Amino acid sequence: MVFLVLGAGVYQVTAPAAPADAPGFSVGRLVQFAKGHFGGPRERRTVTRTATLVPSAEITSFDLRDFRGAVTISGSDRPDIAVRAEITLGGVDEAHLNDQEAQLGLTLEGTGTTAALRFGFDHHATGRRPRYVVHVEVPSRFTVRLGGEGSAEVSLVAGLQLDGYAGDLRADALTGPVTGRLRRGRAEFGPGAVLDLETERGHLRAEKAERVTLNSERTTLDLVDAAGPITLEQDFCRIEIRGTGGPVHVTGEGGVIALRGVRHPLTIDAERLTVNAELEAPVVTAITVENDDVEVTLPRDAGMQLQASVDEGGLVLPAGLTATTDGTRQSVSGALAGGGPEVKLAVTRGDLRVRTR
Repeated sequence: MVFLVLGAGVYQVTAPAAPADAPGFSVGRLVQFAKGHFGGPRERRTVTRTATLVPSAEITSFDLRDFRGAVTISGSDRPDIAVRAEITLGGVDEAHLNDQEAQLGLTLEGTGTTAALRFGFDHHATGRRPRYVVHVEVPSRFTVRLGGEGSAEVSLVAGLQLDGYAGDLRADALTGPVTGRLRRGRAEFGPGAVLDLETERGHLRAEKAERVTLNSERTTLDLVDAAGPITLEQDFCRIEIRGTGGPVHVTGEGGVIALRGVRHPLTIDAERLTVNAELEAPVVTAITVENDDVEVTLPRDAGMQLQASVDEGGLVLPAGLTATTDGTRQSVSGALAGGGPEVKLAVTRGDLRVRTR
């Protein structure tokens, strides 16, 4: 590449210049591109672009995809959509910045039931991407569809659909569900959220969510004081659940899960998942794990019907309970404090520890 640029520089000095609007290959364009890539920005310029649209009654959603940058989208009682974009350009000189600014495009238009915001810029021609900081206000009755990557804050709208979004996300005060697919980054959801998501890598935190349904791969999940049910289909995730407001159901393979303050029915059916669960109240519990270890803490003096078994592993029980052994299998069945909800624990090729506190 260095020899190409040097050769192009010699050619640019000795050869006659082509017209500025000539199509096809241009040595000047090549040199400008190389400057943008290798020279680094010596000049910067921030440009503001705005757009508004009064949507028809048929339009109920706002669409922003194929976008890289920071965006804030909030619902309000205003009847129109308002966009303000702060776009920072970086170039080697004023001419380079002028060339970039001339290429900037922003369109906001409604088609069918959707209003879409699109940005146009050919970074391949200039060698550098602009930096976008975008603020959008939409009617609060709208749902939002978000794709691309960067950082986003979404609030006070009727729902959020993630179209493979990658990056950091904060969503709060939504009146409808969050659906779709989320990749990488850190996502945070405020009270009342209804989540029905696929996630891949990254970190997801939800506090006081109304309902959580996740299909997650290699994601850190932090679920705090959920107000309703939690359903997780996971592979190789690190999961912490603190406080429950409804049934918890977990399936999948690999990873680690810690549950604290469990007050509702709990079901785990997994392989190679390390489980540490603390029941705050006697609730129906069924934990089945293969090829990993399980530790369960039961509330002291609470009535339960315990059934615990281990095949090809170790079994540790609270004082007063004795397991029976049949070959590689150890098991125990009995009433605790007069009996109550059934707690069934089964581990194959792993250790099971049951204790009270």
